[in-house]
Amino acid sequence: METGSRSEFGRDGSSLSWNVQGDDVVIQFTMEVPVLKPKLTLVSMSGLRVGHEELLQRGLKLPGLARRASALSQLPPLGLLTIAALVPESWDIELVLDDGVTPECEVADQILSGTASLNSPRVVAFSALTPSADRAARISRLVQRHNVTTVIGGLHATATPKHCRPNFDVVVQGDGESTFAKLLADVMEGTPAASYRADGSFSLADSPLPRWDLLGKHSPPRYTIQSMRGCPWACSFCAASRMLGPARVKPDDRFEAELQAISGQQSRPWIELADDNTFASGRDHGPMLESLQNHGARWFTESDWRIAKKPRLLHQIADSGCRQILIGLESSVFRYPGMGAKNADWERMLEAVVAIQEAGIVVNGCLIVGADGESKESITRLGDFLEEAPMGEIQLTLQTPFPGTSLYKTLLQSERLLPGDFSRYTLFDVVYQPDQMTAEQLQNEFNDLIERVFRPEAQARRDSIQKKIRSSRRAARDQV
Repeated sequence: METGSRSEFGRDGSSLSWNVQGDDVVIQFTMEVPVLKPKLTLVSMSGLRVGHEELLQRGLKLPGLARRASALSQLPPLGLLTIAALVPESWDIELVLDDGVTPECEVADQILSGTASLNSPRVVAFSALTPSADRAARISRLVQRHNVTTVIGGLHATATPKHCRPNFDVVVQGDGESTFAKLLADVMEGTPAASYRADGSFSLADSPLPRWDLLGKHSPPRYTIQSMRGCPWACSFCAASRMLGPARVKPDDRFEAELQAISGQQSRPWIELADDNTFASGRDHGPMLESLQNHGARWFTESDWRIAKKPRLLHQIADSGCRQILIGLESSVFRYPGMGAKNADWERMLEAVVAIQEAGIVVNGCLIVGADGESKESITRLGDFLEEAPMGEIQLTLQTPFPGTSLYKTLLQSERLLPGDFSRYTLFDVVYQPDQMTAEQLQNEFNDLIERVFRPEAQARRDSIQKKIRSSRRAARDQV
């Protein structure tokens, strides 16, 4: 018999080898089973949520709404990918993207079975906004049956930890970068706390590069970078300035490092800045805009009308590849408390819209329907205005009192919040009693306004405005 050796490898990472030694037929079997790392599964509750069936059906048929909904649903989960970069190498990590439509039991099975490794997760961490928090809770309960520690973090968990605690083993409030490594260490010691709260002192200078590799081989249509966390204003409908700690900016070198990593994944990338008000800080935005321009980025962000007061900055923004800026025009009938320096009359903001678009940047005018003082007549007037409005794009949402906002507190104290769970807090569903009409009337008026504003003819008019802005931008660039 010939002397020889052979090895085979199991799908679980084990190995089997043996040796045959001449005529003595000495056979040696060796089987090595590697020690499996504990696994962390990150679950992003993505996808557009609309509770009102009639509006959902209408919206799916309207090209303007469907286009933006698709873009939003494809944005990568920046928060989870950033947290993943801080997880010790002694852990395996998987990412699960929940589309909000797949049956919850199937999502739970996907979480438990995994894709990259066969071992079950030790920790499952959810990131959820308010309308997806109840779905996350139900999936968490399914997963908990398998001796898994479930965690929830994000803005909703930070604002309403009491709502989350019955359905998750651990609630993380505030910046996850400050607390997540400690949480995992405590899990391994068998002593996880019920809650972990950051103190808001995390510096964006310490931000790691997000784990884009967890998205797999296919690049997302758009990448996200955060240049600023929080907001200096305290608009009553927004929780960003209250829940995220003090407004902080990311240093230019960290921004450049993240952008360079994205450019390595995709040339001339589409970027959405994951900021609440990018140009509200007093920083010098020049280096950030230069980075975007040098990488050939095309990008989108949110700001307020006051950038029109700074012509030099405005042209820097346009030259750096900005394609569209969402500008909060807010309500046509009500000035929300806490808006600070961005508070202005309607005509002044519209003048700013024109100036921004003349610089070659499409304005997405963001409007809130349903504030106190809103009536059937005011909604009709808003629809009339939007038929001829100068903005190249429109975003319409219903006033929504998210937990953690002063608006939520005001409506709760006045007993105007309607019964029901948080799955209805979608920005498209009435969840409070309006002061000028019934909730049903407001919902119907909003539905009709959505259909009017986003009907194909109206969207085509805005598309033509965008085309003219792009053409003027190219012409100006060719003259340089």
